[in-house]
Amino acid sequence: MLKIQQSNKFKKDLRSYNLAIESITNEHVKQEYQILLNKLVEQFRIIDAAHDTVNRDIDPIQVRENVELSVSLRRKLDKLIKDSKDL
Repeated sequence: MLKIQQSNKFKKDLRSYNLAIESITNEHVKQEYQILLNKLVEQFRIIDAAHDTVNRDIDPIQVRENVELSVSLRRKLDKLIKDSKDL
């Protein structure tokens, strides 16, 4: 089964997020976005683990919450990329 963290889209987006974060000059803002990115990677790790065939303790409600949180984090990071391109 393909895991989110193994997908080409995830890898491409991760590179884009890292480049955008590296371009931030304000260290406080840079740190905030790095925390968001770390949280996003953690959510994807949790989602991947929940869908692992070995894991029998899948809680659909918890996984749904992880998905919703990851969408929210991606939106914030996508806004960062959009804003950085507008400069």
